[in-house]
Amino acid sequence: MTKTAVNLTLSFILFITSIPATYAGLPDLGDPTLGNFSSKDEQQLGLAFYRSLRANLPFVDDLQINYYLTSLGQRLASHSDAAGNTFHFFMIKAPTINAFAGPAAYIGIHTKLVLEAENESQLAGVLAHEIAHVSQRHLARAFDTAGNSTALTLATLLAAILIGSQDIQAGQAVLLTGIAGGAQSSINFTRSNEYEADRIGIGILADTGINPDGMVEFFEILLDQSPEGGIEYLRTHPLNTNRVAEAKNRLKKEDAKLPRDNLDFQFAKARLIIQLSRQPKYYLDDKVVGDGLIGQYQKALAAIRTQKADTAIKILSERTETDTHPWLRLALAEAYTSKNDDKKALQVLGDLAKLYPGYLPVTMAYVQALNNNKQPDKSIVLLKKQLQTDDYGIIYESLAKAYYANGQIGAALEATGNQYARQGYIELAIQQYDNALNQKDLSPSTKQRLEAEKKELKKVVKKH
Repeated sequence: MTKTAVNLTLSFILFITSIPATYAGLPDLGDPTLGNFSSKDEQQLGLAFYRSLRANLPFVDDLQINYYLTSLGQRLASHSDAAGNTFHFFMIKAPTINAFAGPAAYIGIHTKLVLEAENESQLAGVLAHEIAHVSQRHLARAFDTAGNSTALTLATLLAAILIGSQDIQAGQAVLLTGIAGGAQSSINFTRSNEYEADRIGIGILADTGINPDGMVEFFEILLDQSPEGGIEYLRTHPLNTNRVAEAKNRLKKEDAKLPRDNLDFQFAKARLIIQLSRQPKYYLDDKVVGDGLIGQYQKALAAIRTQKADTAIKILSERTETDTHPWLRLALAEAYTSKNDDKKALQVLGDLAKLYPGYLPVTMAYVQALNNNKQPDKSIVLLKKQLQTDDYGIIYESLAKAYYANGQIGAALEATGNQYARQGYIELAIQQYDNALNQKDLSPSTKQRLEAEKKELKKVVKKH
């Protein structure tokens, strides 16, 4: 293991075991059969796990891609035994095929896995498998068994995932060091979990209306590639022909008619390819992308990245005459913005917002266009309406910017406090509420609301 890897591991372990208790709005995943590892432990460590990954690994921050992944994940989770719990889906930029379920339902996917998947059912198969690990509390049960060494064991295992994303050998070394003395029993337990997650995941897929064949298909793709080495998913999810055969035997004939794919997956994959490409101009060639809808969308995105906005506008304008998928018009607005034609972008997004009210990627793009055109008052109205259905930190972040631009400093500070509260940064949230309370000309109702929000957050801090 490299010196850098060792330092990263030690820093991560110290981070996990010393992090102050915080609140992230996570659900109570309590299980009366777990005696040593409480739901509070899981929530705290889950948030610490996610923050550490965010601090050390490159994430995909594209709203459209993340919204697709989250929407697919939430659909699947709603048909699991953990329906009603808060799941967190995210994507890490990593050239390895892997996925993992961390504590408190934090589920990560590597970009290489999405690129290798041929259709939505294959990606959904992986997500359903990880959701099954959460619903059956496999990770929590494993750490509960660890007793008083829970925190260190958890930190070691998660550090292995963290480092393994960049250095497989280093990750393996950390993992083996952390579970030395009980390796065989841990491996057997993991294999048992994998079979159970397969069985439950197949049921989740079918109940969601997605063809469960995709799970088996992706397993077969992994096994076909395994002789080449570097398949990290196989290192963290033991897979062999027997497991594939058992999963295949669980498939029901009536489920074979369920859809395997949809355009959302293909759009998301095409967008991801262009974002990750170091030579986007390669995708400007019709011989590479073809003349189909997804290929031309990919070409348009490549044109935007290579400062050929007029090419993108021509492609997308023609496509939007016959195809109605919102991502086409979002890309068209993006092309106009790259050409510094903010008014045209605003027009495209304004029409799109009427067609897809409440669709988060459209709302946020429209808000940005409104701000670019110095119309923060309209942004505020739009964002407040969005908050009636979604309660994400990103919405409050944009709302705060709009309030600042509109000269409403107290409201902006409150919105920032709401953003921090939903991201689990309680102390920072309270600080922002205090700053808001120090503003002049606050109405009595606003002061009362801010004091109430502070009071609730302080209760959370005391509980932990």
